[in-house]
Amino acid sequence: MVHVEARTLTFKEKRFGFLFLAATWLFCLSTLLLHAQSASLRSPLALKPDDVLPTGNEWISLPDISALDGSLKSFNVISMRDRGLLQVSGEDNSPVLQPYFTAGNKPLAFRNPSWELIEYWIPTARLTVDGMEATLTYCAPAGSRAVFLRLTLTNRRAQPTPVTLGLRASFGMLSRVTYVPVELHGQRTVGQAPWVSPGEAFSFITHDTLFAWSIIHPDSQADITTPPLTSAPASDARRQATLAPGETTEALFVLGVGVEEFSAAHAGRALRELLERNGAEATIEQTAAWLKARTRTTGKADLDLLMNRNFLFTELYAWGKTIDTEQLVGVTSRSPRYYVSAAYWDRDAMLWSFPALLDIDREMARQALEYALTTQLRNAGTHSRFIDGIVLEDGFQLDEAAAPILALAAYVKQTGDLNFLRSHHEALLTLRNRLLSRYDAQSGLYTSLQDPQDEFQPLPFITYDNVLSWRAFRDMATLFKGLDDAAEAQEMTARADKLHAAVLAHCLSTAAPGADGPIFASATDGKEFIFTEMPPGSLMKLPALGFIQETDQAFERTFQWLHSSHYKYSYSDQPYGLPGSYRLVFTTSWSVADHLSLTMGRDQALKVLRASNWDGGIITEGVDAGSAHMDQQGRAFATAAGYLAHAICQMSCTGQPH
Repeated sequence: MVHVEARTLTFKEKRFGFLFLAATWLFCLSTLLLHAQSASLRSPLALKPDDVLPTGNEWISLPDISALDGSLKSFNVISMRDRGLLQVSGEDNSPVLQPYFTAGNKPLAFRNPSWELIEYWIPTARLTVDGMEATLTYCAPAGSRAVFLRLTLTNRRAQPTPVTLGLRASFGMLSRVTYVPVELHGQRTVGQAPWVSPGEAFSFITHDTLFAWSIIHPDSQADITTPPLTSAPASDARRQATLAPGETTEALFVLGVGVEEFSAAHAGRALRELLERNGAEATIEQTAAWLKARTRTTGKADLDLLMNRNFLFTELYAWGKTIDTEQLVGVTSRSPRYYVSAAYWDRDAMLWSFPALLDIDREMARQALEYALTTQLRNAGTHSRFIDGIVLEDGFQLDEAAAPILALAAYVKQTGDLNFLRSHHEALLTLRNRLLSRYDAQSGLYTSLQDPQDEFQPLPFITYDNVLSWRAFRDMATLFKGLDDAAEAQEMTARADKLHAAVLAHCLSTAAPGADGPIFASATDGKEFIFTEMPPGSLMKLPALGFIQETDQAFERTFQWLHSSHYKYSYSDQPYGLPGSYRLVFTTSWSVADHLSLTMGRDQALKVLRASNWDGGIITEGVDAGSAHMDQQGRAFATAAGYLAHAICQMSCTGQPH
């Protein structure tokens, strides 16, 4: 017999027990709080059936995931050889990738699912139909030359059910995209992925393989069809299982890209191996953590959703790496939905997207600025260029010549990175000389051939462009001080002062119909004046540039005139109206952004911002002043997305990036 003696706990033992329990409770609470803080944010979306969702990473863009059924219309990579995008699309306007489900040997109607975004970027669809709960997620991990689709099915029926989770792929066309798609002619094929199984590689061949992509599908089987059985190479990969009531299964499909078959297949293989090691859920969470580190908060959920989606859209669609040279390049947009996609503008990259990069990812901002000051330097100021710096649309634009200077100054101010400045001293001198070459000694102003709307301007002195040049001279004075060049800094300050006086002397006029005093003209030759707005280079920007106070009488009169019936494109009588122009006959995203920085215009800008669905939540060139419906041409505008996201953040952000 074992005898156990009962005794009373001492005070010291009681205290130790209490402290142990308290410590255990605090540990559990802190663990729960840490988990809650690290859990990825999920944001529900309100989408129409014809909306699309973009996602992707620096290597691959998925610009048009259908909100209706989760299919992918096209995907693309950036090609330096082709000076633009290489876009893969399906046969006869069908999707390039079509996920599908069956249950009990019958197709599940996966249509109009509910959508949410994980950390503002990873789209996930969910639908319960015919007793089956289906989900679909597209995830593009940072750094991977591949993306994956995760399909899941949960049996909510009362009996076991055979199911299929599948993905159909179709290689209908390969197009080069710079502004518009141009179909490339060659042989399209499909076959077993080299050295990777199970999977298929799709090739585009002329004298050699010029591009390839793969579908790698662990635990699934596939059938392939080729001409003449079909007009386009295609595959159908699927995983089959029988689910007990309440049981869930998943299927993973990896899309890889490469310059030929081996690189495409092994891009997919590398991601498949990460999925095998870590699991799909952990890989999604790791991607979400990367995204979260590049988000900000305003404290308002609706503004956070719009701002952060567009922050990420500008980082991942206005910038990307070329598949063939692995260089970072900048473009207007990697989405073919934008009508002048895949080309470079100094203004778009350095004035619109770059400030957003500084808000969320300074290392990315440094790389983007490096590209602007090297590859794109020799033709800085020219209307538009290909991604390798070669001229696309010719014509000098003064605002574009000034843009890299403002970006460099903003970067150095925020980071204090004087080593970067020193390494680009020669680039700064080149940009300075380009500005000085436009000087008109008689007026003291600087000339431009084309205006900020990319149109020929017969009158050579554009007010906004000269104010931007004034800002550039002020910024160069600071930069040259950082380079210990006091004489050059003094020269830049003197030029800025002279230009400030010249703008006030020559760009104000009393000739505007209905104006009650002198207002800023948009352009002049010193004798004649044009009174209009140019939203991409707006007079409303003058206070934000520091040129003049918002309370200055000349600026107030200019504001009132542009918002009055005296100006044809004021849209002041429309519920969502802000000044447009003959070139942009709607309320533009630039106007919304610029009015957010003004006390006088902020309420109207916020009204437009919140009323429009934009392009399924992605910023467009503008919206209809009467309905707030998006402009159809300027959809998925990645650089403007950065401009408006930055404006929201400047107005309302709290704290630093996550």
